[in-house]
Amino acid sequence: MKKYTKEELSLIWLDSFDGLEYKHKKIIFDFVKSQDRITDGLNLAKEYIVKNVGDNQFNTMLSSANQAYLNYVLDELNRKGILATTFLSKEYPESLSQMGIEPLVLYAKGNIELLNTDIFGIVGSRKSLSQSLALAGEYVKALSKHFTFVTGIAEGVDTAVIKSALQEKAKVISVIAGGFDNIYPSQNKDLFDKVVENGLVVSEYPPKVSPKPYYFPIRNRIIAGLSKGVLIISGAKKSGTLYTATYAGEFGRDLFAIPYSVGIKSGEGCNDLIKNGAILTDTPQDILDYYGIEKENKNLELTDDEREILRTLSEHGQMHIEKLSSVIGKRTFMIMPTLSNLEIKGLISKGGNIYGLTQNYSEE
Repeated sequence: MKKYTKEELSLIWLDSFDGLEYKHKKIIFDFVKSQDRITDGLNLAKEYIVKNVGDNQFNTMLSSANQAYLNYVLDELNRKGILATTFLSKEYPESLSQMGIEPLVLYAKGNIELLNTDIFGIVGSRKSLSQSLALAGEYVKALSKHFTFVTGIAEGVDTAVIKSALQEKAKVISVIAGGFDNIYPSQNKDLFDKVVENGLVVSEYPPKVSPKPYYFPIRNRIIAGLSKGVLIISGAKKSGTLYTATYAGEFGRDLFAIPYSVGIKSGEGCNDLIKNGAILTDTPQDILDYYGIEKENKNLELTDDEREILRTLSEHGQMHIEKLSSVIGKRTFMIMPTLSNLEIKGLISKGGNIYGLTQNYSEE
């Protein structure tokens, strides 16, 4: 079990009262932190607590201000394999401390050291095109050697990011919007367990707290806060994903968005973000270039057939395989092995039967 300081213990104790709003916890902690005993701090804060939270809450807190209750809270965390890191803890990420609305306590399962690595956020809508989900995987694959990824754990883009990260053996963090006893969606419990085993899952809520609808947009501030940059894969105009984009802007994070054709509802939010200053990216190389990371594929050896396909896609953009084979003048079955090789090399991607470049191609 981790050895906590007195101040850390005060925060963990205070955070265990999930009926208290964030703003009240922060103010009450200011009373408690300078006192040798929690009860002394509570009595100093009594007027504030009674006025803003009520007599019952004050009495509950006062009756729980003892070592037995604190031991119970700590034993529960330890039994469930949960590490609590407070905003005063040495392993607490500096990137969150800069937000001004940082979680007082982060509950974590997995590799806590990932909180202080180079983190990049990839998020998107639960209802996304299959091509968007494929794009999420491609960006993870291309960026996996350079960043730790952070996302949620919902269906759609979150799941695509996590699965791709696990497949690539990349570092990944999932931020959930409830306590560890109440994973949502429940069908992603197996995925949650895999992230715990291979990466990190964090929450700002004690284990028994059930997720509520308004927790999800609040959770998104943590994703944005942890990240140096955030990529929005998909999102309608009123998508919850856009909360992450808003927080990224407020925190001064780099914001990237995928462009979409007219009429695609799940991409309208992305297009609006681009209109308002988000960095347009239609290939992972855009992000690598932005951060000054050199191309890793520049020395790949290509066959004449591979060059022909890359040249054709560069000239025409995304193409259905039937159209691609027609332009090249070869039967579909004849170009399939070449397409597979180009996918393996990370130079093209496909959504259904539509192929496109993953980075700009030139003959140089």
